[in-house]
Amino acid sequence: MMTKVYGKLFEDGRDGFLIIKPSKPFFGCSKHEKRFPVSEGSVDIELTPTPPGIQYLVAFKDPGDFSRTEFTLKWRVPAVDQLDVSPAKPKAKDPTPAPGSISDQVQLKRLATELASSLQQVATLQQELRQTQSRLDDVTSKFDTYKLSAELSLSSRDAAITSLKDSSEPEIRTVYKSVPVPAAPLKQRISFLEDELDRLNKINNEYYQSVVELHQLKLDRAQSLPSPGPISSPEDTPRQRLINKLFNR
Repeated sequence: MMTKVYGKLFEDGRDGFLIIKPSKPFFGCSKHEKRFPVSEGSVDIELTPTPPGIQYLVAFKDPGDFSRTEFTLKWRVPAVDQLDVSPAKPKAKDPTPAPGSISDQVQLKRLATELASSLQQVATLQQELRQTQSRLDDVTSKFDTYKLSAELSLSSRDAAITSLKDSSEPEIRTVYKSVPVPAAPLKQRISFLEDELDRLNKINNEYYQSVVELHQLKLDRAQSLPSPGPISSPEDTPRQRLINKLFNR
Protein backbone atom coordinates (compact mmCIF):
# COMPACT_ATOMS: atom_id res chain seq x y z
CA MET A 1 0.00 0.00 0.00
CA MET A 2 1.30 3.48 -0.93
CA THR A 3 0.19 6.80 0.57
CA LYS A 4 -0.28 9.76 -1.74
CA VAL A 5 1.36 12.80 -0.13
CA TYR A 6 0.34 16.11 -1.70
CA GLY A 7 -0.10 19.77 -0.86
CA LYS A 8 1.44 23.20 -1.17
CA LEU A 9 4.61 23.42 0.90
CA PHE A 10 5.83 26.88 -0.16
CA GLU A 11 3.67 29.95 -0.54
CA ASP A 12 6.28 31.65 -2.79
CA GLY A 13 5.72 29.03 -5.51
CA ARG A 14 9.35 27.92 -5.77
CA ASP A 15 10.58 24.97 -7.79
CA GLY A 16 13.07 22.40 -6.61
CA PHE A 17 13.33 18.94 -5.16
CA LEU A 18 12.42 17.18 -1.93
CA ILE A 19 15.18 14.82 -0.80
CA ILE A 20 13.65 12.00 1.26
CA LYS A 21 15.15 8.92 2.87
CA PRO A 22 14.07 6.72 5.82
CA SER A 23 15.77 7.01 9.18
CA LYS A 24 16.19 3.24 8.98
CA PRO A 25 15.58 1.02 5.96
CA PHE A 26 12.42 -1.09 6.23
CA PHE A 27 10.52 -3.55 4.08
CA GLY A 28 9.44 -1.89 0.87
CA CYS A 29 11.79 1.13 1.23
CA SER A 30 15.56 1.25 0.72
CA LYS A 31 17.99 3.34 2.73
CA HIS A 32 19.02 5.53 -0.23
CA GLU A 33 17.86 9.09 -0.87
CA LYS A 34 15.08 9.79 -3.36
CA ARG A 35 14.41 13.06 -5.16
CA PHE A 36 10.86 14.23 -5.72
CA PRO A 37 10.02 17.34 -7.77
CA VAL A 38 8.47 20.42 -6.21
CA SER A 39 6.56 22.47 -8.80
CA GLU A 40 5.30 25.96 -7.92
CA GLY A 41 5.71 25.18 -4.24
CA SER A 42 3.52 22.06 -4.38
CA VAL A 43 4.35 18.38 -4.09
CA ASP A 44 2.45 15.31 -5.27
CA ILE A 45 4.27 12.06 -4.48
CA GLU A 46 3.69 8.55 -3.15
CA LEU A 47 5.47 7.16 -0.11
CA THR A 48 5.40 3.87 1.71
CA PRO A 49 3.78 4.23 5.15
CA THR A 50 6.35 4.28 7.92
CA PRO A 51 6.38 1.52 10.57
CA PRO A 52 6.43 2.50 14.26
CA GLY A 53 9.71 4.09 15.33
CA ILE A 54 10.77 4.95 11.77
CA GLN A 55 10.49 8.35 10.10
CA TYR A 56 11.33 9.94 6.78
CA LEU A 57 14.17 12.47 6.79
CA VAL A 58 13.19 15.40 4.53
CA ALA A 59 15.21 18.22 2.95
CA PHE A 60 14.70 20.72 0.12
CA LYS A 61 17.18 21.67 -2.62
CA ASP A 62 17.08 24.21 -5.40
CA PRO A 63 17.53 23.00 -8.99
CA GLY A 64 21.20 22.40 -9.74
CA ASP A 65 22.18 22.19 -6.06
CA PHE A 66 24.37 19.11 -5.63
CA SER A 67 25.87 19.98 -2.27
CA ARG A 68 25.70 17.72 0.76
CA THR A 69 22.14 17.18 1.92
CA GLU A 70 21.19 18.66 5.30
CA PHE A 71 17.93 17.10 6.48
CA THR A 72 15.78 19.54 8.44
CA LEU A 73 12.46 17.68 8.94
CA LYS A 74 11.13 14.28 9.96
CA TRP A 75 7.91 12.86 8.54
CA ARG A 76 5.79 9.96 9.66
CA VAL A 77 3.47 8.72 6.93
CA PRO A 78 0.37 6.86 8.16
CA ALA A 79 -1.25 4.01 6.26
CA VAL A 80 -3.90 6.08 4.45
CA ASP A 81 -4.75 6.62 0.80
CA GLN A 82 -4.05 10.34 0.72
CA LEU A 83 -2.32 12.83 2.98
CA ASP A 84 -2.43 16.62 2.55
CA VAL A 85 0.73 18.29 3.89
CA SER A 86 -0.29 21.88 3.17
CA PRO A 87 0.33 24.29 6.09
CA ALA A 88 -3.36 25.34 5.94
CA LYS A 89 -6.14 23.62 7.84
CA PRO A 90 -6.16 19.98 6.75
CA LYS A 91 -8.96 18.74 4.51
CA ALA A 92 -9.11 15.01 4.70
CA LYS A 93 -10.00 13.43 1.36
CA ASP A 94 -10.27 9.99 2.87
CA PRO A 95 -13.71 9.70 4.54
CA THR A 96 -12.67 6.61 6.45
CA PRO A 97 -9.12 7.08 7.73
CA ALA A 98 -7.53 4.29 9.63
CA PRO A 99 -7.75 4.46 13.43
CA GLY A 100 -5.16 6.75 14.92
CA SER A 101 -4.32 8.43 11.57
CA ILE A 102 -5.78 11.86 12.55
CA SER A 103 -3.10 12.51 15.16
CA ASP A 104 -0.47 11.41 12.68
CA GLN A 105 -1.86 13.80 10.09
CA VAL A 106 -1.82 16.67 12.58
CA GLN A 107 1.76 15.91 13.46
CA LEU A 108 2.70 15.63 9.79
CA LYS A 109 1.03 18.98 9.02
CA ARG A 110 2.92 20.60 11.85
CA LEU A 111 6.17 19.12 10.59
CA ALA A 112 5.33 20.35 7.08
CA THR A 113 4.81 23.85 8.44
CA GLU A 114 8.13 23.67 10.24
CA LEU A 115 9.73 22.40 7.01
CA ALA A 116 8.36 25.35 5.04
CA SER A 117 9.65 27.79 7.68
CA SER A 118 13.07 26.11 7.79
CA LEU A 119 13.34 26.05 4.02
CA GLN A 120 12.43 29.72 3.90
CA GLN A 121 15.23 30.43 6.36
CA VAL A 122 17.61 28.30 4.27
CA ALA A 123 16.64 30.25 1.14
CA THR A 124 17.28 33.54 2.96
CA LEU A 125 20.65 32.33 4.21
CA GLN A 126 21.59 31.15 0.73
CA GLN A 127 20.72 34.56 -0.67
CA GLU A 128 22.86 36.25 1.97
CA LEU A 129 25.65 33.79 1.23
CA ARG A 130 25.53 34.64 -2.48
CA GLN A 131 25.65 38.36 -1.66
CA THR A 132 28.58 37.82 0.69
CA GLN A 133 30.39 35.78 -1.95
CA SER A 134 29.81 38.55 -4.48
CA ARG A 135 31.28 41.14 -2.09
CA LEU A 136 34.20 38.81 -1.39
CA ASP A 137 34.89 38.42 -5.12
CA ASP A 138 34.80 42.21 -5.51
CA VAL A 139 37.25 42.72 -2.62
CA THR A 140 39.51 39.98 -4.00
CA SER A 141 39.53 41.62 -7.43
CA LYS A 142 40.41 45.02 -5.90
CA PHE A 143 43.15 43.43 -3.81
CA ASP A 144 44.68 41.75 -6.89
CA THR A 145 44.62 45.09 -8.72
CA TYR A 146 46.29 46.84 -5.78
CA LYS A 147 48.89 44.07 -5.52
CA LEU A 148 49.76 44.36 -9.22
CA SER A 149 50.01 48.15 -8.91
CA ALA A 150 52.28 47.83 -5.86
CA GLU A 151 54.54 45.35 -7.66
CA LEU A 152 54.83 47.71 -10.65
CA SER A 153 55.66 50.62 -8.34
CA LEU A 154 58.35 48.60 -6.54
CA SER A 155 59.81 47.48 -9.85
CA SER A 156 59.96 51.09 -11.10
CA ARG A 157 61.57 52.19 -7.83
CA ASP A 158 64.26 49.49 -8.06
CA ALA A 159 64.99 50.45 -11.66
CA ALA A 160 65.33 54.14 -10.68
CA ILE A 161 67.67 53.30 -7.79
CA THR A 162 69.83 51.13 -10.05
CA SER A 163 70.00 53.87 -12.67
CA LEU A 164 70.95 56.44 -10.01
CA LYS A 165 73.73 54.22 -8.67
CA ASP A 166 75.13 53.68 -12.17
CA SER A 167 75.11 57.40 -12.91
CA SER A 168 76.69 58.41 -9.57
CA GLU A 169 79.43 55.78 -9.49
CA PRO A 170 82.86 57.55 -9.60
CA GLU A 171 85.20 56.92 -12.52
CA ILE A 172 88.37 55.07 -11.54
CA ARG A 173 91.59 55.81 -13.44
CA THR A 174 94.84 53.89 -13.04
CA VAL A 175 98.01 56.01 -13.26
CA TYR A 176 101.39 54.37 -13.60
CA LYS A 177 104.29 56.56 -12.37
CA SER A 178 107.98 55.75 -12.72
CA VAL A 179 110.05 56.86 -9.70
CA PRO A 180 113.84 56.60 -10.25
CA VAL A 181 115.98 55.20 -7.44
CA PRO A 182 119.10 57.21 -6.55
CA ALA A 183 122.26 55.58 -7.90
CA ALA A 184 124.46 56.09 -4.83
CA PRO A 185 122.30 54.17 -2.26
CA LEU A 186 121.68 51.40 -4.79
CA LYS A 187 125.40 50.90 -5.45
CA GLN A 188 126.09 51.00 -1.72
CA ARG A 189 123.49 48.26 -1.15
CA ILE A 190 124.91 46.12 -3.95
CA SER A 191 128.46 46.49 -2.58
CA PHE A 192 127.30 45.50 0.92
CA LEU A 193 125.55 42.37 -0.40
CA GLU A 194 128.61 41.34 -2.43
CA ASP A 195 130.86 41.72 0.64
CA GLU A 196 128.47 39.59 2.70
CA LEU A 197 128.42 36.92 -0.01
CA ASP A 198 132.25 36.78 -0.11
CA ARG A 199 132.43 36.55 3.67
CA LEU A 200 129.93 33.67 3.77
CA ASN A 201 131.82 31.81 1.01
CA LYS A 202 135.08 32.21 2.92
CA ILE A 203 133.53 30.90 6.14
CA ASN A 204 132.07 27.96 4.26
CA ASN A 205 135.44 27.07 2.73
CA GLU A 206 137.17 27.26 6.11
CA TYR A 207 134.55 24.95 7.59
CA TYR A 208 135.01 22.30 4.92
CA GLN A 209 138.84 22.59 5.21
CA SER A 210 138.57 21.97 8.94
CA VAL A 211 136.40 18.93 8.35
CA VAL A 212 138.95 17.47 5.90
CA GLU A 213 141.84 18.06 8.29
CA LEU A 214 139.91 16.44 11.12
CA HIS A 215 139.27 13.35 9.04
CA GLN A 216 142.95 13.19 8.04
CA LEU A 217 144.03 13.39 11.68
CA LYS A 218 141.66 10.60 12.61
CA LEU A 219 143.03 8.49 9.76
CA ASP A 220 146.68 9.09 10.74
CA ARG A 221 145.98 8.23 14.33
CA ALA A 222 144.24 5.06 13.33
CA GLN A 223 147.25 3.98 11.21
CA SER A 224 149.77 4.72 14.03
CA LEU A 225 148.05 2.41 16.50
CA PRO A 226 149.87 -0.93 17.20
CA SER A 227 148.56 -3.78 15.13
CA PRO A 228 146.83 -6.47 17.21
CA GLY A 229 147.35 -10.18 16.74
CA PRO A 230 146.04 -12.00 13.78
CA ILE A 231 142.30 -11.88 13.59
CA SER A 232 140.25 -14.17 11.50
CA SER A 233 138.17 -11.32 10.08
CA PRO A 234 140.03 -7.95 9.66
CA GLU A 235 136.85 -6.05 9.17
CA ASP A 236 135.74 -6.91 12.69
CA THR A 237 138.60 -5.01 14.42
CA PRO A 238 137.94 -1.57 15.95
CA ARG A 239 140.62 -0.02 13.79
CA GLN A 240 139.21 -1.40 10.62
CA ARG A 241 135.71 -0.28 11.61
CA LEU A 242 137.04 3.24 12.31
CA ILE A 243 138.90 3.34 8.98
CA ASN A 244 135.82 2.12 7.13
CA LYS A 245 133.72 4.68 8.91
CA LEU A 246 136.08 7.51 7.97
CA PHE A 247 136.30 6.43 4.34
CA ASN A 248 132.56 6.09 4.11
CA ARG A 249 132.18 9.66 5.17
